[in-house]
Parts: sequence; structure tokens; C-alpha cells
Amino acid sequence: MKQFWFALSGAMLCLASGAIHAQQPAVPLAARADALAKSLAASCPIAAYNDETAFETCTRALHALTLPIEPAIAWGGDQPDKQIKKKGLTHFNSQVFQTMYLPLYAFTGHWSLDEDKRSHAPIIRMEAYFRNALPPGDYPYPFWHSADKWNAYEASNEVRLYLDPKGLIFVATRDAAGSDEHRGTYGHVTTPAFDGQWQWQDANGVTQPHVSLFGARYSQANPNLAALDQSYRSFALRIRDESCLNCHTPANKAEAERLVLLQTPRHAAGEIENVIKAVKTGEMPQDDIGLRKDIPDDHRAAVLKSAVAFRDELARADKWEAGHPR
Repeated sequence: MKQFWFALSGAMLCLASGAIHAQQPAVPLAARADALAKSLAASCPIAAYNDETAFETCTRALHALTLPIEPAIAWGGDQPDKQIKKKGLTHFNSQVFQTMYLPLYAFTGHWSLDEDKRSHAPIIRMEAYFRNALPPGDYPYPFWHSADKWNAYEASNEVRLYLDPKGLIFVATRDAAGSDEHRGTYGHVTTPAFDGQWQWQDANGVTQPHVSLFGARYSQANPNLAALDQSYRSFALRIRDESCLNCHTPANKAEAERLVLLQTPRHAAGEIENVIKAVKTGEMPQDDIGLRKDIPDDHRAAVLKSAVAFRDELARADKWEAGHPR
């Protein structure tokens, strides 16, 4: 398994503390950026934007690649006029981002360095182009629920990686301020009409998007899959009954600055620890305008019980996978 050790550069140390305390020589940021760009380009090179084999190969490669990412990351359109904390982004578990969202881009290996003007956080700008012609089930959810969102994805030509004082990626954004020089053959795709459903059945009766299901994360031989699926269904019904899915979907009705998605199995799996914490402390659920919503104690206990059961089944499935590498 490849790994990139993002040691702090002198500049990053100055940002963090105003003094250099490194005990080992730091790897220059440019060298680290170059290594990362080459790795992403090798794993996910430019291909036809409807090439599903290239997409699947990229996804498998990113499953095996250890990237310098914080355990949680925020992702979305860049919004360069806003402070980092004010950007309207979606919160993801890093593995969900790395294996469901990053494979939607093909990388050229071209990169440049930049800096956030307010926080002075270093930014690695990776030239990358969105795979806009894949089957609908390859996208984590219907990005075309919003014409503006779909158009922004199609137009994007770079992925920006923001580094924290530890040299780890804590924010990733897409933008169209880069170059189209290496985009290749490309055309606008007319997407299906959005019917309000984040999950649907295709013509063969298969639940879509398939990339958001446990089958995309676990081996079919995993003996815990049935129990895991049942525990997720129980959890999903509980949070639906408490109206949690009114807010925790891509529609973002509450207009949260850090949206958390729970509408599919893999999205929910990535956030389950945060859900348990929020329910325990009373931070959740919230109403449509972001205020704490009081629910009966037995309802809160039922949500918490289903969430813990789901978390525990995930742990069992993960343990089996760790002992049976594909």
C-alpha cells in the first residue's frame, strides 16, 4: 500500500506556531505535491468520460491508496470569496470522500501551489476533470437534482486540496478556475429528470446508486452483510421517523454550512459516530431552521439504540474485511 508522509515544511510550521521546531528535515511542499499528483494521475488517468472500466479501476486504486487526509474532510464548490469556515461544504468521513467522490475525477498530474488569503493555509491545485458521462448509479447521489450543481461539476477543471498545520488535507474543493488544456474530448451531458428520490430502482430492479450501497464497500463473502443491512434499515427508519432526513440530504433544506449526509448506507456509515455523539448530547435532531428539536426521551433512546447497533455491525463487517483482503 502506497503512502505519502506529509511532514511539515518550514512554512507550515511558521503558520502553526511562529517558530520552526522540526527535529527532522522537512520534505518541501512542492515535492510532496508532485508525488501526490503523480500518484493520483497513475491511479486515475485521463480517459473517456463515459469509460466505466477506467472509473472502476480508479476506484479500486483509491481504495488501496493511503492519502494524507484528516479522518474527516469537507468537500464542495470552492467559493473563493468566503472564509474556509464559511464555505458551504459537505462533511465526509475521509474514506467515503476518497472512494466515492474522488474517483469521479480523472487527474492529469499537473499541479500548482496556492495559499488561502485569509487563513494562509497552503493549497495544492490539482488539474482534474469530472467524469460526466458515467451511468447514473456511479454517482453517490443524483448531482443533477440541481442544474447549477451539475453544471458546476461539469465545468470544474481542478481539485483544490487545503492543508492544515499538520500537512494533512482537511478541505477539498472543486473549481473551474484552472486550465482546460488537457480536458480532451468532452461534451455536456443531459441528465435524467430528478424525481425527488435519492435512491431508486433501475430497469433490472437493482437499487441505485450502487456505489452508495454496502456491496461497493464489502466483499459479497462477508458473513456480516445481512445483519449489517438490517441494522442500517432499522437506523434509517428511526431517523426518518424523527424527520432527520428532512435536513440530512443533498437538498440541504436547513442551508447548513457543513452539511452531513445520511440518505444512503455508505453516507450514514461514514457519519455514524458523529450521529451517536450528537444524539447523546442533544445536539440532534434539529428542526428545519437549525434549532434544537425536542423529542420524547423514549424516541431519543430508540434512535440511539439503532445507531449503536448499526455502528457495532459496521465494526464486525470491517473486522472481517481486514482479515480477508481482496
